[in-house]
Amino acid sequence: MMKIFQIIISLIVSLFSKIFPFTTHKGVINTQISIYNRLKSVAPEMPENDLLNHLVISRVKSRPRVASQEEEYAHYKPLLENPDKTLEDVIWAIVEYEYILSRDVFAKASKMGLSPTEMLSGIDNFTARVARDIKESIEKRVKKRS
Repeated sequence: MMKIFQIIISLIVSLFSKIFPFTTHKGVINTQISIYNRLKSVAPEMPENDLLNHLVISRVKSRPRVASQEEEYAHYKPLLENPDKTLEDVIWAIVEYEYILSRDVFAKASKMGLSPTEMLSGIDNFTARVARDIKESIEKRVKKRS
């Protein structure tokens, strides 16, 4: 019975993501890359670290939020203070926070009757897919500085 429920939920999520692609992790990735490219074209002289910090701050200020603005800022503060961050680091931090950490994935998975091993396997699969999607999207969509 639980497997049927999981299949139905997966189908609903898949359909929802086709209708509203901006609500998926891929939508977040593509939105952040679009903003990054727009910022680079508007302010080509802006240092990369400032550009990436602006991207993070704009995400914290935007809606919808998964937590309060203060909580989100506290989460991103170490990233903002890191002068060696990359676009991949920034996008990963956003997706990780919005789709794993803030959604209490472990509590939801345990309510679905998944074992700790199944939970970790699912999260590992998701994080591997997200990392691949981020890397591919950056390679395809980021405009190189001239």
